[in-house]
This record gives sequence, structure tokens and C-alpha cells, in this order.
Amino acid sequence: RLRLEVATVQRELEDSLSNLDPLTGTPSRTGMLTELREQHALVVRKVHPCAVVMIDLDHFKRVNDKYGHVVGDKVLVGAARYVMAHLRPYDKVFRYGGEEFLICLPDTDLRASHEIVDRLREELGSLLYEADGKRRFHVTVSFGLTLLDPDLPVEQSIDRADKALYVAKVRGRNRVITWDASMNVLPAEPEGSA
Repeated sequence: RLRLEVATVQRELEDSLSNLDPLTGTPSRTGMLTELREQHALVVRKVHPCAVVMIDLDHFKRVNDKYGHVVGDKVLVGAARYVMAHLRPYDKVFRYGGEEFLICLPDTDLRASHEIVDRLREELGSLLYEADGKRRFHVTVSFGLTLLDPDLPVEQSIDRADKALYVAKVRGRNRVITWDASMNVLPAEPEGSA
């Protein structure tokens, strides 16, 4: 019985490690949908609301172009670790891709999630990064926020958060935008938006 328990724990540990983004240490997209579907089931049963937040580091391509990919990686790692350290233990942060992350905030309504995310936006924008041991710089962050909708698949709620993030970028970045139905028709992307 002890061998079975050890093997089970070992398998769980291997699964956990294989689902981590190797650069940032955040869970990867692999387990993201499973987690969100579990939260969605609780939303459907009216146990609690759950916010979904898309995060994108502003002008990240410029960071890589100006300081190099090694420094860019340090920025990604620093931002990811900061977010993970400054959320509640049961909140989840996933590496969505590139410089994008997704946060799952269980038991959080729109007002509370907006407050949490806006605090993170301010704090992340004040973090100081260093290049070449002398050049220091800040990176701002944009956020798109929505709630998991009990009547829609999880993927559509993610799409809503992504649309809100897009609007945050169009409106000048370094802001938190909450999804609303008007975002189903998105404005044109501003020039030089990379």
C-alpha cells in the first residue's frame, strides 16, 4: 500500500511539473481549461462568481529589441513571479503565450476583481528592471477582465477577456478594461501597436 501511495504522489508530482511553463514557473495552458471548467461548474451551480483576466506586457517587443531576449525573459519571469506572489493562494496564473498570462480569480465579483487587478497593474508598472547592469526601465501592463458566464463555454469567456484586453491596448495601454457587449465589434488597432 505504501508503494502505491508513493507511486501516486510521484505521478502527481511529475504531472504538475510537466504542466509548468519552463521559463516563468507558472502553470501552462495545458491545465488551464481544466481549472476554468471546474470553476465554471461552480459558477453554473451559483456557488460563487469567478473572474477571468487576460494580461499582456505593454510594448514587450520593444523590450526584446532594445535590451535583448535574455533581458526580456527576465522581465517575463519577474512579472509572473510578482503576480503569483501577490494573489491569494487559491487564485491561478497561467502562461497563455508569449507575453500574455491568464488569471483565474475564484469567488470574486467584477468590482473586487477590478480592484485586485488595478492594484497589480500599478505595482507591476513600478517594478524596476535592469539591462547591462546600468540601464533601468519599467514595463507597464494591460488587463482585460470578465466573469465566467454560466451560459457560455469557458472559451467564450476567455475570448471576452481577450477582447477587453484588446480595447485596453487600443485605448493607450497600462489600464484595466472590463468586457461589455459593445466589444463584440472591436475598434481598429492603432499604428505601432507592437
